[in-house]
Amino acid sequence: MAYRAEVRYIEAMKPHLVDMAAEDFKRVVRLIESALPTLERVKRGTRWAGTGKELFDRRLKEADLMMEALRDGYRKAGRALDDYVDAQTEAQRLVGEGVRVESALGSLVGQIGDPGPEPMKGWEYLRARHAELARAGETGIAEQIRQMQPEADRLFNQAGDFYQRAIRTETAARGLAGAALGAARGNLPDFLANSGDAQAIIGAVSGLQQEIHQAATDPNARRPGAAVMAEYQVVEDPNRDKFPDPPLSWVVDQRQLTASEAEILRELQRTRGLLGLQKFKDIHDEAFAVADARFASPDRNDDHNDAFRHAYWNARLTQEFGEEWTARYTTAHETIPGNPAAREAMDLYNNEVGRAVALANPGVSPEVLADRVQEAVQQGRTVVIGRDGKLDYSDQLTIPDTGQPANTTLPGHPQPQKKTGS
Repeated sequence: MAYRAEVRYIEAMKPHLVDMAAEDFKRVVRLIESALPTLERVKRGTRWAGTGKELFDRRLKEADLMMEALRDGYRKAGRALDDYVDAQTEAQRLVGEGVRVESALGSLVGQIGDPGPEPMKGWEYLRARHAELARAGETGIAEQIRQMQPEADRLFNQAGDFYQRAIRTETAARGLAGAALGAARGNLPDFLANSGDAQAIIGAVSGLQQEIHQAATDPNARRPGAAVMAEYQVVEDPNRDKFPDPPLSWVVDQRQLTASEAEILRELQRTRGLLGLQKFKDIHDEAFAVADARFASPDRNDDHNDAFRHAYWNARLTQEFGEEWTARYTTAHETIPGNPAAREAMDLYNNEVGRAVALANPGVSPEVLADRVQEAVQQGRTVVIGRDGKLDYSDQLTIPDTGQPANTTLPGHPQPQKKTGS
C-alpha cells in the first residue's frame, strides 16, 4: 500500500531526457562502428616484417579489443537506459491510474465532506472516526460512512495498489539500470593517447571528423530543440476568466485570461492588495520598455527582444514576489490553448532563466539585473526561434535571422502547484 505523496517523484520524472541520453550512447556506438572497417583494412592490408612485427601485431590486437570494448560498453549503457525509459513510462502510467481511482474516491467521500488534497488519507480519517461519530450521536454521518465503506475501501485499496506497483516498477528498473551501467563502465578501457596519436586516430575515422565539424559549424550540435521543446510545455487551460473582479473592475479595465492565471492574480490581490497589483503591472510595462531599449525589434516576437523581455520580467517578478509565485504565474500565462510548441517552449525556458538570474543576484538594482539578463541573452543562455521555426540559442542568431514557430502543439506538463504553507 502506498499513497500519492510517495509517488510524486515518479510523476516528476522526465523519461524523454533519459531517452536522449540513451540516444547519445547509441550515437557513440555508431561512431565506433564507422571506425571498425578502417581498422579491419589496416589489419588485412599491412604486412610487417622484422623486429617490429611482434609489437605491431600486439598493438593491432590491442586496438581491436579496445574498439570492441568501447562499442560493447556504450551499447550496454544505451540498452540499460532504454529499459529504464520503458520502466519510467510504465510507472507513470500506473501512477496515472492511481490518481484516476483516487479522484473517484474523492468524489465518493465528497458526499460527506471535503476529502482534502489526498482522498485516500481523507477516507482513512473518516473510517477511523466511524465508531466515535456513532457514540457522539452523529448517526446520520456514521450511517453514510458505513454505507459507502465497501466501495470506498475498494477504491482506496485499488489506488494504493497502483501506487505501490509504480514504486516497485521504477525501483526495480533503476536498480537494474544502475547495475547495467556499472557493468558497461567496467567494459570501457582506459584509453590514454598523446595529442599526436589522438589526431591520427581522429583523422582516420570519418565519423569522428564529421562530429568535430558539426560541433564547430552546426548550431544544432548544441541541440536546444529536442530537449527544450519536449521539456518546456505546459498543459492547456481551456477555461477563461476575467480579472479583476468588481469593485476594482469598475475603475480598471477587465482582461480576459486563462482561469488559472486569473486565480493566481487573485491570490496576489489577497496577499498584497492593490499596491501589489500595481507593482505587478509596473514590472510588466518596465519589461517591455527595457527590452526595447536593449534589443530593438521590429515586432518583439520570437527574437532576442522577446527572450530578454521574458527573462527580465521573471527576474523582476522574482525580486518582488518570490520565485515560487513567479513560476506559477508565468507558467499559467502560457497555458493558452493552441499556443505553438516552439513559442511556448521558448517563453517557459527564458522565464526559468530569468528566475535563475534573480536568485543568483539577490539585492541588486533593476539596472544591474537587466545587465545580467542581457549577458544571458548575449552568451546564449536563452533561446530564440530561427527561420526554420525551431529553437536556437540566442548567441547563434541575430534578430534579422529569427523567424516564427510552426503552428504545431505538443503535450504539456502539469502547472507547478502552490507549496503547502506558502
